[in-house]
Amino acid sequence: MDTVRGANQVACLRFLADTDDAQTVGVISTGTGLSRPTVHAVLDDLVEAGLVVATEPSTAGPGRPARAFRFAREAGLVAGVDLGPRGARAIICDLSGRRVAYAELRQEPTPDLIQRAVHTAAGKCSIDLERLRAVGVALPGVIEPNGYLRASLALPDLVGVQIADLVAQDLGKPVAVDNDIKLAALAEQRVGAGRGYSDVVYLQIGQRLSVSIVLNGVIRQGRHRLAGELGAQRGMRWTRNAQRGQLIWASHPTGEEVLTAAADGDASARAEIDDFCAQIAARIATVLLTVDPEVVVVRGGLAQDSGVLLRPLVAAVEKELIFPERPPFVASALGREAVVLGAVGNTFDRFGSDIYGVKDYPSPWHQISTGAIP
Repeated sequence: MDTVRGANQVACLRFLADTDDAQTVGVISTGTGLSRPTVHAVLDDLVEAGLVVATEPSTAGPGRPARAFRFAREAGLVAGVDLGPRGARAIICDLSGRRVAYAELRQEPTPDLIQRAVHTAAGKCSIDLERLRAVGVALPGVIEPNGYLRASLALPDLVGVQIADLVAQDLGKPVAVDNDIKLAALAEQRVGAGRGYSDVVYLQIGQRLSVSIVLNGVIRQGRHRLAGELGAQRGMRWTRNAQRGQLIWASHPTGEEVLTAAADGDASARAEIDDFCAQIAARIATVLLTVDPEVVVVRGGLAQDSGVLLRPLVAAVEKELIFPERPPFVASALGREAVVLGAVGNTFDRFGSDIYGVKDYPSPWHQISTGAIP
């Protein structure tokens, strides 16, 4: 009985969450396929839980005025924070997944910068953080399930810090912490360039080259949380001039500048990209033959990849493979937002029952990805 009741709550709440307008019991009944008495009972529960609000009935026209109900998306908030070597980015979403606040802080990365980013985002939009229900954090490095940062080349000063506990103590809410590239891969698989595929390899090329894998719609962590950490292999260098995992470019200072110059026709930049792709192709081919994914999502630093990276990368990888079967390579659809979107979406996944008080309510990934930054 409780299972049926929970399923009915999810059906009614999803129906109301997908519309901006209040709906009558009759409309909800038709939309969900549930009987009117069932809808009445479910709505009473949801109103009591604070997830649904009953609007004032219309008095226009003859007969008894109809009651209408809307999803109380403003009743709760979920935050996501991307903490990296150059600062932090935070978004805050309401219960529908819509973004209601954003902040970016360019400061030295410290544990308290996570909380400050959330408070700054809330302050900019006069949001009461008493409504906050959970927080997600993305960090570069190897992270234990309890939120302990075990290793990180990008944030060496934070290694050994129990990030989840520190953030939870300050904000007083449950905290989900995971690797930034893994969260970016999850976001791309759920609502980005990998949408519709269960098995995705995510390749990010920037200051470092990082790989993450999603299998059957779930981040592949591995027994020791090391899946995709190719840079942890002793003596492994993605390219000849890489230093401690850091990619060093010759024609221009950063990878983004090299790609931009190549897109503008710079011959030296294009030659460097061709050489770069040839150097990393064997490693990528090994990952593909190990995982055999449905698609490879590549983020190279440009807002739109016109083929300046994808074409030479695909050509170089093809030379390493014997079999003709291979996954398509596609450009990232979420770009630099993938990490912070993954952080907040993963938090909805992890703490959905606590966030909504309704079991098995689906995470609002589609709203998280489409909302504009305030």
